[in-house]
Amino acid sequence: MEKQGMVDHPCGGVPAVADPVHRGRDGGRAVYLHPVLRGWVLNAAARTVLSGWSAVTLAALRAGLLVTALLAVSSYRGVFAAEENILPVGQRLHFRIYWGIIPVAETSVSVDRVELDACEAAAIRVRTRSNAVVEKIYPVDDLIESIVDPCTLLPRRFTKKLSEGRYRCNEVTEFDHAAGMARWRSLLSGRTKEYSIEPDTRDIVSFMFSLRTARFVPGRRYHYRVMADEKIYDLWLRVLGREEVKLLDGTRVECLRLEPEAAFQGLFVRKGRMWIWVTESPPLVVTRMVARVPVASIKMILERLPPDAE
Repeated sequence: MEKQGMVDHPCGGVPAVADPVHRGRDGGRAVYLHPVLRGWVLNAAARTVLSGWSAVTLAALRAGLLVTALLAVSSYRGVFAAEENILPVGQRLHFRIYWGIIPVAETSVSVDRVELDACEAAAIRVRTRSNAVVEKIYPVDDLIESIVDPCTLLPRRFTKKLSEGRYRCNEVTEFDHAAGMARWRSLLSGRTKEYSIEPDTRDIVSFMFSLRTARFVPGRRYHYRVMADEKIYDLWLRVLGREEVKLLDGTRVECLRLEPEAAFQGLFVRKGRMWIWVTESPPLVVTRMVARVPVASIKMILERLPPDAE
């Protein structure tokens, strides 16, 4: 029997497809699939896959995008450190997202210098878009932004704008640390809410950004407090051990494997598990993320290391 080729892939081997003609068990040529019929079959299969993905794993995907990409942005050496006050304007990290072995989206992380209320600040942005194939079936265009103070790294404004299929979310949280209050509002429904915050309260974006110089020790479990869903939640990071990760450009990197544990909607998986791989020494760079829920597995892999982490 003719052995089917395999393509080297960071998520595993993928059968190589030479042409649209299938072969029977006896090696003979089977029925040729007309491009229109083939397109219909692929479209139907993709819709089936994505309907399951959207129903069960979008929260896991958003979790991965935030945790992986945002901890990755902390890799830039000296970014907005209080003692250095340096901005890596224009620098970006790029990740590819897979549903199983199927590429479905890409995400980029950037830091830009901005002004807010006539004061200098930093805008940390995470932008995620479905790829050209998925876009036609289940378009995803998410933007998460945290504007932080350049000296304290405390958030001043957190914005979440999500567009996933028919789902829409557009909300803003303003932080007033001096008054110990946060003000949330939905730009779609007009709803508002005020709640108390702690002196060092951070949203998940600015929190991960603040961990850029962390030194994690295998076997330890770290506890933090973060803001999500207009509340303050406990978050743990468990350091499981050391492993090697292969990036999309073929580079192999020694990393620490972390498992985040929390219970807030849309950021961490409640009915599954998530693992994150980061470089062992600061400046930290996230290289890989895997989120597993009952019916799916989402992977996100870094394209290449930034120059200051090579």
